[in-house]
Amino acid sequence: MTHEDVNSIKLEETSEELIKSLPRSSKRLAVVNGERKTGNQIKRNDIGKIAHDFRASLNIIIGYAELMQDEVPGKINEEQRCGLDDILKYSQRMLDLINDIDKQS
Repeated sequence: MTHEDVNSIKLEETSEELIKSLPRSSKRLAVVNGERKTGNQIKRNDIGKIAHDFRASLNIIIGYAELMQDEVPGKINEEQRCGLDDILKYSQRMLDLINDIDKQS
């Protein structure tokens, strides 16, 4: 038997072993893929719930700051107006970020 014959036999044996292992590997891959999809779905649900809670709170803050800025509860001075401007600007920025994160999940 030549060296080439030995290599050919080894190659055939290796090929047969690989072919036999394909169904097991395919099943394992399907399980891992299913676990990944389940994990991603859980993450999306959690992010959605958190985003909802943040949005609700920020909308209350924004709404109240707008009412104060419109002087519904009473007169405000310039310093208070500046503070309300900051509250509105940063609350809106946070709301935009949360909406972007929620869209991406």
